Amino acid sequence: MTSPNIRWREVSPGKWVRDFAPVEDCMNFATYLVPDQPQLCISMGGTMPEKKTVEDIKNAWVALRHSHPMIACKITSTGYEYQVPTEDEVRQWVEETVYVDYSGRTGEELLISAVPSNSAAGELYFMPDTSEICILMRHEAIDGVGSMMLLNQLLKAVRQGTKVAKFGDEPARLTRSIDQIMKKEKPSKSLIQRAFQMKEAYTKKRSLSLKTKPADTSAPGPSRKLECIFGETETSVILKACKERGITITNATTAAVVKAVLEVSGEESGNYCGFCPVNLRDSLPPPYNGQEGCVGNLLSGFWPVMPVTKSSQFLKLAKHHRKLCDDWRYKTDSVGCTVALPKLLKTALTEAAIDRTEVPTTVSLVGLGIIDKHVTEPVENFWFNLGLSVSLVVVYVYTVKGRLRYTIFFNEGFHEPSDIKELLDIIRLRSNAGLDLESALVGGADGVIARTVPADLLPTAP
Repeated sequence: MTSPNIRWREVSPGKWVRDFAPVEDCMNFATYLVPDQPQLCISMGGTMPEKKTVEDIKNAWVALRHSHPMIACKITSTGYEYQVPTEDEVRQWVEETVYVDYSGRTGEELLISAVPSNSAAGELYFMPDTSEICILMRHEAIDGVGSMMLLNQLLKAVRQGTKVAKFGDEPARLTRSIDQIMKKEKPSKSLIQRAFQMKEAYTKKRSLSLKTKPADTSAPGPSRKLECIFGETETSVILKACKERGITITNATTAAVVKAVLEVSGEESGNYCGFCPVNLRDSLPPPYNGQEGCVGNLLSGFWPVMPVTKSSQFLKLAKHHRKLCDDWRYKTDSVGCTVALPKLLKTALTEAAIDRTEVPTTVSLVGLGIIDKHVTEPVENFWFNLGLSVSLVVVYVYTVKGRLRYTIFFNEGFHEPSDIKELLDIIRLRSNAGLDLESALVGGADGVIARTVPADLLPTAP
């Protein structure tokens, strides 16, 4: 069975601890690739339809802790710690983790490079002047889909005015690891071998790489994002085109990313390698298949290697990606394999750092699906952030209120914003071309909106 160290255990009255599961440990390792500039923190937020007081928000935050105690964990170098609080400790926790901001900045701008302080798993930000509410979470504690559900749970607590009578029973709701939820034994020899083969393919077949700033001038800087928001008309046309071809929007966007990365790399051919997370929530038992179990990394992930040339057909790439994902989800013991894979990759990256091996600057794509399925409470101006402090680039694709978004995150210390904008433009163009969409449709009356965070990230044309 799974190691007892990844199970919650009470080590003293009211104090509960557990070690990281392999996926969480890999997240923690990646968080501190740049020791003095942690990365991979998730933030999300939006504007509430009604004015609320600071006291309303604090009460909702306390209620959220009672329902989802993981947000109040301390994250250590090896795992999580949770303490059942006294009334005074609840008040102290609120003062330490709730930030009320009157600066006039949006939460999206404020939190793009933020990291929770004092090893906290989560923090809350509230802008009374604009009714914006935001959550900042460590990625070790939650995945992208879970973060949407958590925001929804917070909005619900604010709307209902929920108050907590007493703490003490909440440790029963501390999230188990995906390994324990799925009741997986330690990886078999065959699974370890499969994971080893994946690691070898990812590390030995050198990935196509983006060009970065010269090594003598590049150093971690602020995390940034560029976003392309499609209109409702264009979104529906893209969705229809994907369905007609037997692919998803995520498959299509991946094919576009693969072709775009090849184009900007300057190579004639190569291998595209990028992390591909697969959300497992729909296949998990209660409460982890719904909003009550939203906090946690309830996913498995693999690193596909996709050969590509300038003559590669878009639809073949998209269908190949779909097959890779389907095989991983339905024909592989993905959880068992994921137990073995993170440790192998962690070791490989550590060895590369020691040997000063140049690691390719890759682009990973993550599909979050339809946000409105997870955020059902009334909220406007929804946004999502991921902080980065290395040269990795991450593209998120998702739909909000009927509008498709490509959101690309990068660190300005390694990439010129204009280069990332070019990459994003090529992704959009390759997707439209691959789906045989009429160019006249692009940028129509409700068409594409381009956004940057911060707003003045790119210089305006003279």
